[in-house]
Amino acid sequence: MTDPEPEESDAVMNRRLLMSSAIAAAATAPLLPIAAAAQQPAESRLQQVLKRGFLVAGVTTTAPPFGYRDDKGEVVGFDIDMARLLAKTLFSDASKIKLETLAQDARWAAVQQGRVDVAMMATTVYPDRAQRVAFTRAYIDSGFAVLVQKGSRFQKIAELNDPQVKIASRPIPSQRDRLSRYFPKAQGLFFDSPADQILAVKAGRADALQSDLPIVKWYAATNDDLRSLGLFTGFANNAWFTQQGDFTWWLYLDTVVSEMLTGSLYDDYADIYRKWFREDPPPQRPYASR
Repeated sequence: MTDPEPEESDAVMNRRLLMSSAIAAAATAPLLPIAAAAQQPAESRLQQVLKRGFLVAGVTTTAPPFGYRDDKGEVVGFDIDMARLLAKTLFSDASKIKLETLAQDARWAAVQQGRVDVAMMATTVYPDRAQRVAFTRAYIDSGFAVLVQKGSRFQKIAELNDPQVKIASRPIPSQRDRLSRYFPKAQGLFFDSPADQILAVKAGRADALQSDLPIVKWYAATNDDLRSLGLFTGFANNAWFTQQGDFTWWLYLDTVVSEMLTGSLYDDYADIYRKWFREDPPPQRPYASR
């Protein structure tokens, strides 16, 4: 007489049921959606850039010190030097670069359509923008500040929240939102670029302007007739950005930014930072502490 087979435990039975369900699902589901596979680049832009032999960087000419034309008509600025540093990491040659000057409104399409490999345009990171492009980590600390004429009667930012005050801004949602949040009583004047905002303040058409903190600090440092009233928001992040869907290329860009701030490229980054902002960058810190 043989012993009866032991009954399976509930746990064993559950495992068998799960395995059977998984096998059945695998037999009926496609191994990989064709549409998803089609979205993956056949070759990363990193390999494309290396084969091409030069980097194509999107930059601005209307937001000094990040990018502008000097007295000789040459495009110069912090972001231009950032692009050269990136080219140096790729080719050991900072001259292996082609600059594409882009209007602020054109930067998104230029990146989305792949006309540039990366854009460096003093661009603030916002969640809605991250739905369109892939941002690296921040390459410079920023925020938003106010600039006025040196002889202006305004001494405090709160004084600008007045119906008689005109504040030069750009007609983008983020600046409109800041205007209504921090200066709801003031009048907004809207211009296409930071350079146009500056001209409005210098000409007396606007009482003040709002812009990125590094831009405000640079204009105050290089113009005897202008001064900063300081930061009126918390800090913000400015980042490089590229086309979505290419993790290899994005990871390379993000790694370079990380090394500039915390690692092997910090000395190069610090030299460029001092050149354009006339002060030391934030101290080098281990990545985990940022």
